[in-house]
Amino acid sequence: MMRHKYFSALLLVALGILFLAHNFGFLPNFGQMWALWWPLVLIIVGVNLLFRRPKDKDKKDD
Repeated sequence: MMRHKYFSALLLVALGILFLAHNFGFLPNFGQMWALWWPLVLIIVGVNLLFRRPKDKDKKDD
């Protein structure tokens, strides 16, 4: 359950780290890879949102 809750946030953090590392020269140019695969990121986030379980208001969040 926890991984579904934080998946979108962790994905955005990971992408931010990749872009920042690229800006500082730690990674090679991945512009072509990003241009090819960015729709997959949107699809993964969308599918995650579709299949996320609604929060139970009576259940305490652990």
